[in-house]
Amino acid sequence: MPINHSTSTLGSWCATLRAALRSRLGHNILALYAVQTLNYVLPLVVLPYLLRVLGPHTYGSIAFAQSFMGYAVILTDFGFNLSATRAVSLARDAPTELARVFWSTLAAKLLLLLLSIAIIVPAIILVPVFREQWRVFAVCALLVAGAIAFPQWYFQGLERMRTVAAIHVLTRIASLIATFTLVRSSSDQLIAAAILSTPTVLAAIGCVIAILLKAPVQFYRPRLVDVQGAFASSWHLFLSSAAVLLYLNTNSFLLGLMSGTYAVALYTVANKIAIAAFNFLGPVMQAIFPRASLVLRRPSEEGKAFISRLALALLPVAAALSLAIFGFAPWIIQFVGGVKFAAAVPVLRVMALLPFVLTCATLLAQVVMVNVGLAKALSRVYLFVGIVNLAILPALIHHLQAAGAALALVIAETLGPALMIYAIRHARTFSPADEPSR
Repeated sequence: MPINHSTSTLGSWCATLRAALRSRLGHNILALYAVQTLNYVLPLVVLPYLLRVLGPHTYGSIAFAQSFMGYAVILTDFGFNLSATRAVSLARDAPTELARVFWSTLAAKLLLLLLSIAIIVPAIILVPVFREQWRVFAVCALLVAGAIAFPQWYFQGLERMRTVAAIHVLTRIASLIATFTLVRSSSDQLIAAAILSTPTVLAAIGCVIAILLKAPVQFYRPRLVDVQGAFASSWHLFLSSAAVLLYLNTNSFLLGLMSGTYAVALYTVANKIAIAAFNFLGPVMQAIFPRASLVLRRPSEEGKAFISRLALALLPVAAALSLAIFGFAPWIIQFVGGVKFAAAVPVLRVMALLPFVLTCATLLAQVVMVNVGLAKALSRVYLFVGIVNLAILPALIHHLQAAGAALALVIAETLGPALMIYAIRHARTFSPADEPSR
């Protein structure tokens, strides 16, 4: 009897899994896994080659330029990756409203592009350390162009991520081939910077073609009030993203200013490995976001159960990834960077906690707080965490260099989820008392 019961349970579980994978949500999770695999695993395949060919200092200068361009990427995104995704999800069955969301978001992004250009160009001209490497900075600016034009938020809101996944396959494979073909020594720095910065631009072009062919949206001439509405709906999300810069890009950027490009290379290699492990689970939360927008439209016991199931599925895996990184750090660094990057081992061990704490933070922030109307509280959490990071970062870099920047990052990322839990409980988001009487 127990054997039959176990067999029946396993068969039922397998049937449920097959049904889930055949659903639209299942298709989008698998598609997002394809995107994330190409975004993070393929660069890790290329990374050992680049580190050995370019060397720490040359690679570090590219990472330094990319960290600076990260500020412009966050500015031009302005939180639209969440707010526009949610708006598209809610308007998917209303063509006129969908068109308004689409074109208003693009118009807002173009205005932010002009603002970014007005900031980046004078900075490169006036700051000596930027001016010395202006060619690298100019090439890495392609990251900003790609971030503006890439409409993943549109396909994600429609839960049609298979199209994006297919486009990513082509662009990432092209960049992989280009890297091994064109980058042969440290003198190919600009070519390497271009290859690292252009995949999103190519993906954006492919997505625009896909929109015209597979997911057309009618033209809508956005009015000033529409663009203002797009900014208003994303304002608190942008503040959250901008605050995150106080402990993401700023750590590598300030590390470069204080300790040089070699320290940036050590920090960047360790960070890429830790973030790649975290993004192993990212597709589930990205795919679940549009569904969460609907389930959590009104906080209830159903929403609470939805979040609990998601946490029970994701957090044990994230914890296992963190433990694996800590235990196998020497072998991972040896494989990825070789002997020249042996000093990155302690940096990676400091960052080993990131897959777990980032999974907690993403679940609480993007899946829960954004969808239950706590975006303002979320921006305050990130702002406070960013300020704490800035307060401790210079001293930690001064004493520990790359490991110090990593420690500041981990402290900030650990503080974030704790404050998010407090904010959710303080708002009594899932309390029965908040539900309307019937």
